[in-house]
Amino acid sequence: MKITRRDFVNGVLLGSGTALIQPTSLLADTIANPQRVDDSWYGFGGVGDYASSHGNTPDVVNTAHRIRDGEFTRLPDLPIDEEVDVVIVGGGMAGLGAAWHFKKNARPGQKCLILDNHPIFGGEAKENEFQVGGETLLAPQGSNGFFMPPHTNDPESSSGDARYYAEFNIPRDLPYADWSGKFKPLNFCRDNFGFLHWLREDKTNLGYFYENSNGSSWANDIWTDRLSKAPLSEQARESLLKWRDSRSERLGESGAREWLDSMSYKDYLEKELNLGPEGTAEADIFMAGAFGLGSDACSAYVAREVLMPGLLSEKEFKRGAPPRNSFPGGNSGFARYFLKRILPEAIKGGDNFDDIITGRVDFTALDKARNSIRIRSGATVVAVQHEGKADSASSVRVIYSREGREYAVRAKGVVMASGGWINRHVVRDMPDNFHQAYKQFHHAPFLVANVALRNWRFMYEMGITGARWQDGFGYSANIRQPMMVGRHQPALDPDKPAVLTFYVSYQTPGLPILAQISKARAELFYTSYADYEKQIRAQLTRLFSAAGFNHARDIEGIILNRWGHAYVVPTPGFFFDTPDKQAPRNIIKQGYGRIAFGHSELEGFQHWGPAADQGRRAVQQILDLI
Repeated sequence: MKITRRDFVNGVLLGSGTALIQPTSLLADTIANPQRVDDSWYGFGGVGDYASSHGNTPDVVNTAHRIRDGEFTRLPDLPIDEEVDVVIVGGGMAGLGAAWHFKKNARPGQKCLILDNHPIFGGEAKENEFQVGGETLLAPQGSNGFFMPPHTNDPESSSGDARYYAEFNIPRDLPYADWSGKFKPLNFCRDNFGFLHWLREDKTNLGYFYENSNGSSWANDIWTDRLSKAPLSEQARESLLKWRDSRSERLGESGAREWLDSMSYKDYLEKELNLGPEGTAEADIFMAGAFGLGSDACSAYVAREVLMPGLLSEKEFKRGAPPRNSFPGGNSGFARYFLKRILPEAIKGGDNFDDIITGRVDFTALDKARNSIRIRSGATVVAVQHEGKADSASSVRVIYSREGREYAVRAKGVVMASGGWINRHVVRDMPDNFHQAYKQFHHAPFLVANVALRNWRFMYEMGITGARWQDGFGYSANIRQPMMVGRHQPALDPDKPAVLTFYVSYQTPGLPILAQISKARAELFYTSYADYEKQIRAQLTRLFSAAGFNHARDIEGIILNRWGHAYVVPTPGFFFDTPDKQAPRNIIKQGYGRIAFGHSELEGFQHWGPAADQGRRAVQQILDLI
């Protein structure tokens, strides 16, 4: 069964009236709080080390929902199984950043335990692996793409991407596959997201699919000739061009950041610049792909940070956006660099680029008693609480669930590198102002679908490497220019296997933010793998059958990576303190007692380097105490 967004709104949202906006109703609670899932929901996971951990696993989802539903509120007085100096909750980029900082700064003999709820480290920076026609194909599960950071000779005084890129000595001359001169010229994006940005889309051959009462049609590279090939009304064309051509010379002034953070990007465009709604709608796909929801939900400040139209000076516009890069598994490459430095035996092979990026994981090396840092996978933390009053306690009790049993750990300090949506449930003695701050963190779901193709000749014949559309499953997909690393050596050839990647957001502009998120999470959790597979096959048939695509012949496999709380949506007021109110993220950063918080959401725009910095900051708070 194919379910479009319009069908979903008509059949669920409108059918329930205001149920989603009034969470006291039973239907709204069911939709906003999905229940248990099973393997029919999860589906095919590919091959290799990440095959059992693609997106949120059924065990992760079900245990998290048990926490949400209060099943762990009355735990027995478990005996302490082990004692360590620091527990880090979460093995994503923030948790790995915290662990790396601990390794460099802990005193001899101090011990650290990472408890991660997934079967493998990395958080959303994981990868999928396919074997198709003898080719190894890797693709990102979530976090994907980066700008090459500036050089630094002093990593310790740097921050974010630049710090770790230099510290780990990651190569800057990255080995991408060449496009053979025997084929007609084509431009590829090197990641699965950059082609959606208005300053970079002309670097990819991008096709736009249109449907109206007269049928369907394609228009390629529509911005190169200012929309003359696009089947749009004159009013829509003029409005979109006005949006793209808008500049602002005043946004570098004092107070401009705080002013922008007081409104949504939609309000900035339509109320401050008096632009039509077409630009807002066009921006929604990129904004939701970066932040979970569209222009009506996101702060105008964060839209400026990602260089959106109407928010740049002429000089900034001419400078453009730098090219993006992507390791074969997306930002899993950075997670693997952290792991190799923290536990060198955990990735087989030497300390070189090829082995770190594509070497197999030695799971037996993660949790050895002799290690000063241990990583325990499949361990979901269900309770964290000081042993005594927070301001005078000398330890924190951490309880986690693993393989149907609960265990207790005593730590001198805890770093919550896990998401805010779960922190507010498991940290039992959290102050009320922290609870109130976390209520202002709105988490949107996301889906990444990787489709292994036996060939992509149908796109080649159309002269495109990426596509955009307005309705159906997702909004966009593309074939990357692959990086050639280690055992990942795919041919860049339209008659050879490749991965077509969909980044799928679930925004519904016009609805209140909480209603958008409730509807989105319901679709993500209540759609089975089989139904999503049908939707993907139907969407590709709809788009490409006229160019020779046959889903039964051309698709080798489909992996779904569902992330129930992928993004914190940076709503207006998220970033800066005002005379009347402290920004919610600044409250959380303070920590309390022996519990510190360091997770990617505290940045407002989630990315690998700043996420690791949040973990670094939080673990230093704990090291200063102990």
